[in-house]
Amino acid sequence: MIFVQLMRININEQRAQIGLNITRSNLVLNQPSPEIQISDQPTQLQINAEQPTFTVNTDAIRREIGLSTSRQFAQDFAHAGRQAAMQGIARRASEGDTMARLQVQGTDAFPIISRNAQMARLGPVDFNVGLMPTSSPVMTWHVNQIDINFTRHSLQVDAPATNLAQVSLSPQHAVNAYFEVPPQMNISAVPLYV
Repeated sequence: MIFVQLMRININEQRAQIGLNITRSNLVLNQPSPEIQISDQPTQLQINAEQPTFTVNTDAIRREIGLSTSRQFAQDFAHAGRQAAMQGIARRASEGDTMARLQVQGTDAFPIISRNAQMARLGPVDFNVGLMPTSSPVMTWHVNQIDINFTRHSLQVDAPATNLAQVSLSPQHAVNAYFEVPPQMNISAVPLYV
């Protein structure tokens, strides 16, 4: 008896399974609100005025009635002292001239001296009989300047020229393929006995 050995071929095939990872993109649309800036400046009226000044100078009147300042009082008495000194010097010089003339002429000096002394006593006498001063007050009037500043009403509106929308994709769209089950093929030979 003859045995023939036959071989049977077994093929086991496993198909591949493909998986897909799909990353969908998000569309983000950002539309900013327009910003409007309004500047409103009201009307302004500004008046700068200095008060007028009115000055009355009564120094001359007060001096006439004897009510002067201490400085004016000192100046008046200094002037009166100088005048009295000058008059005294003039009188002494006049008396010296008279004595020199009498000595040259050889006459008696006493009658002339007594006559001059009587004339000096009968000189002018000051009387203050006026109750009202004779001088007038000095009045000055100064009108000061008035400055008027006027600012008109102004309204300014500032708006952006363009108001563009901002579009962004996050994340980027992507498709990734991968094998969930890789393809396989197994070939085997199995002996058959006949």
